[in-house]
Amino acid sequence: MVAEATVAWMALDNAAPLKHPLTRIDRRIEAGSNRLRACGQIGGGAGAVSGEALAKLRALLRADGQLLPEAGPALVADFDACWLGRERVSDSARLHELVRAGRLAELRGAFALAWRDDAGVLNLARDAIGERSLVYAQVPGGLIFATNIHALLATRLLPRRINRRAVASYLTCAYIPGRETLVEGVFKLLPGEHLRFANGELTRRLFWTLPAEAASRTATDEAALCKELREVLETALARRMADGEARAATLSGGIDSSLVVALAMRLGAPKLKTFSISFGAEYRNELPFSSLVAEHCGTEHRILELTPAGVLANLDETIARLIDPIGDPLTVPNTVLFKEAAADAGAVLNGEGGDPSFGGPKNQPMLLSELYEGGLETGADATLARERSYLRAHQKCFDDLDALLEPAVRTAVPAGALERELSPWFEDPRWPSFVNKLMALNLTYKGGHHILPKVDALSIPFGVTPRSPLFDQDLVELAFRIQPQLKLRGNVEKYLLKRAVADLLPESIISRPKSGMLVPVEGWFQGPLLKEARARLLDGLTKYGVCQRSFIERLLDGKVGVLKPRRGVKIWLLVTLESWLRGYAMEPA
Repeated sequence: MVAEATVAWMALDNAAPLKHPLTRIDRRIEAGSNRLRACGQIGGGAGAVSGEALAKLRALLRADGQLLPEAGPALVADFDACWLGRERVSDSARLHELVRAGRLAELRGAFALAWRDDAGVLNLARDAIGERSLVYAQVPGGLIFATNIHALLATRLLPRRINRRAVASYLTCAYIPGRETLVEGVFKLLPGEHLRFANGELTRRLFWTLPAEAASRTATDEAALCKELREVLETALARRMADGEARAATLSGGIDSSLVVALAMRLGAPKLKTFSISFGAEYRNELPFSSLVAEHCGTEHRILELTPAGVLANLDETIARLIDPIGDPLTVPNTVLFKEAAADAGAVLNGEGGDPSFGGPKNQPMLLSELYEGGLETGADATLARERSYLRAHQKCFDDLDALLEPAVRTAVPAGALERELSPWFEDPRWPSFVNKLMALNLTYKGGHHILPKVDALSIPFGVTPRSPLFDQDLVELAFRIQPQLKLRGNVEKYLLKRAVADLLPESIISRPKSGMLVPVEGWFQGPLLKEARARLLDGLTKYGVCQRSFIERLLDGKVGVLKPRRGVKIWLLVTLESWLRGYAMEPA
């Protein structure tokens, strides 16, 4: 069966793409719509923060922004698809009732909340998985908070100073995990965190944490677990379709986005508009798979072809929308997808979340390292071997940091500091199995600090809401009850997830290996974008005093002498960093 399935997907991969309308994106796109989200960005302050500063903060929250009143009990909320049991929570007044009643932990869905309680104390909270974002900073005499860092900096109460430690985290992961941001003194609220600011003091608590894996490792009724998984998947979709706004979806042709589209259609969605990305006929793509799924499910499908000129024209505005730089080459494609979907839908479904929750292929480098390399390191080095393997598995610049970072930045990151941040995850007794340790890390790091903040920030200018049913909290909790061998069975990734939706999709989609959206950064930086990259990095990035010019020159010239240089990925990582620093008008380090 495996051999037959492999032949099927290889044949499909080499077939001519099916015919769907194609739009070529080769220039800057405008937000171009009066559409606003049902709930806008939020912000405010506490303590001795002037009205003038708050007015400047409010001006950076778009037309639908909400400023927390300076006195009295009140709440502002950026929220979507929130539920309390079977009750759909659709207005901020109801949210206020729930937080006053101490029921925050019962709330499911995407939310960032700010409220003053009856004692006048400022409270902030972020949803359990991290679908919404909130940043804050203590300033002389008080605290300011907002959905985005631009709003905080607009108050002029903070210096635009680079957080040197966070530079190393970014260059290692392509995002910045944890509470810190790239702006010194500005912090992110963590997923599932509740913050109080009273009498000049911050207190934090987690109202939700990732659950422990199932205590029993004995055989469970696989059929029953598969049935339960299907039911929870359907509920996750239904909750995100209840308002009728989810009329579009991104569709790569991989199992995750395909099952979301198929389930949405099965649950009676009006005919979905689906969108796929291509980078031109000269580069590999997944169009045959996405076209197959679109035809199978009966969606109205469109292909967006993003050229190198289109990438460059939209790069700076895209990166400036992010709370932190995210060196994921999908940032500009995500922007284009949200722009095109905004004409037809108020919410856009996606397949994000399947990999971290159900044993996707990004676990495999770590599993191989654990299996084959676990005993190779000895002495002091061995104590952080797993942590180093996890950082290396990102395949960015972890092993280049000594040569890449300027000395003043490198000294801000003591030896082993990045690794030790990971140690509590590997030592946590809640997850005895290695697969579930990785699942917990990936949900928090790659979900709450990378994927979810990215799609949230990039969709805001177009007035649409991203909805990620595979990051549903109930689904995540169920995933920890699924035995590791039902997530990864031999070389079959996401085994139980695939079984739960096998009736919805063609076998060639169920059985094909994951390839991800194939962004051709290697090709771009060998040709059409190399000149621009050279100018941005040598004339731009070096001015900030974070990266060594000599390393950048060797990287651009293809002379970084390692076995797998991943030159294009690293150039994109640095180009993104330069764009973000310039877009935020940051001071040199």
